[in-house]
Amino acid sequence: MRTLVLALFFCKASMLLSQLAPAPRTGAVENDPMANFNKWTPMMQKLFQQVKNDGETVSYYVGAEVGSAFETEGFNKGKVFYQEEDLGDFFYRYNIFSSEIEVKKTHLKEEKHKALIRDPNVVLIATNGAKKYRFLPFINEKGEQDEGYLISLYEGDKYTLYKFLEVKFSEAKAAANSMVNPKPSKFTQFTEFYYKHQDETIRALSSKKNKFLKYFNSAMASLIKDFIKKEKINLSIEGDLIRLMAFIDQH
Repeated sequence: MRTLVLALFFCKASMLLSQLAPAPRTGAVENDPMANFNKWTPMMQKLFQQVKNDGETVSYYVGAEVGSAFETEGFNKGKVFYQEEDLGDFFYRYNIFSSEIEVKKTHLKEEKHKALIRDPNVVLIATNGAKKYRFLPFINEKGEQDEGYLISLYEGDKYTLYKFLEVKFSEAKAAANSMVNPKPSKFTQFTEFYYKHQDETIRALSSKKNKFLKYFNSAMASLIKDFIKKEKINLSIEGDLIRLMAFIDQH
C-alpha cells in the first residue's frame, strides 16, 4: 500500500522532462500527479535547458546571475504525510519560482529529485517541526482567489498564521552606453503573511496597522493596538507576527 501511494504522489524524472515542452498534454485527468507540469510559463522555459547526454535527455537548472529561485539552496530533511498517513522521510527543497517542492530519498547528488504533487491533503513537515508546507487556496492582497504553498508559522485554537513566499525574475539588460552598467538577470524574493480564523477562508494580512486592526471588532482591535504599542510589534517581521497572533488567539 505504501509503495502504491508513493507512486501516485511522486513523478519520475523522465516524465517530468517530457513536460518541459510548451505543448500541453491532452487527456489529463483530475488529480493526475503529472497535471502540475502543464503550468510551465514561457519565463520558466527560459530557466531550463534540455541537453542530450549519451542518448538521454537531462534537465539542467540555469537560474539567474543574482539571487535564487529556492527557499534554501540545499536539501533539508522532512516528513511527508497524505492526510494522516506517514509516507516517510525525505530530503526536500522548495523551488519558490516554479511553486514545486523537490524531494529525494537520499542526500546523494546523483539521485534525481522528484516533485511533490500539489494537493491540500499532502503535507510536508520539516524534521525540526519549525515549518509545515501545504498547497492551499487563499485570497491574496488584491482580493483575488489564488493558491500556492503556504508555510504554517503558528497554529492556535482559533487562528493560524501562514507565510507565503514569492520570487520574481528580472531578465538581464545590456548597457545602453558606456556610461551605464549592464544589469544581470536576477531573482528577487518577497514574503507575504496570511491568516485563517477557524474554518474561514485564508486571507492576506496587511502590514499597515490601521488596515490590520479592521480585521477585528472594536474591543479586540483596542487590545491589539495596545499590545502592538507595548511590545513594539512590526507587522512585517515574522517573529513579531507570531507573538501577535498568539496574543490574539488567547483573547
